[in-house]
Amino acid sequence: MKTATFFLAAILSVAMSACGARDDGNIAPVPAPNMAAASPVPTAFPEPKNGEYPGKGTITKLAPRSVEINHEAIPGVNMPAMQMEFNVSNKAILSGLAVGDKIDFTLAYKDRTEIVTKIEKVK
Repeated sequence: MKTATFFLAAILSVAMSACGARDDGNIAPVPAPNMAAASPVPTAFPEPKNGEYPGKGTITKLAPRSVEINHEAIPGVNMPAMQMEFNVSNKAILSGLAVGDKIDFTLAYKDRTEIVTKIEKVK
């Protein structure tokens, strides 16, 4: 029993030393973090205004009510260049289009919703 008690006391002593405890039983103060040295929190992009925004890109996929476009940046809606799928306002605007077509398009933004309302092939 004395061996187990000694072993437990040794473990507690090491643990307390690792945590910054002093021999007198008082816990060492932990310095406050230097908030001046912390990096600033990045700010979010401002919410785009509802409206229509022009875009340029290449069709990568067609579906009955959507189109996937590898598009350039669309600054008005704070959208970097990327490939993404958009719903279309009317499936008729997809008529005559094919994967690989270079296009100009209109992206309507309203209350955090995006939809393609117009597509024209670029020659």
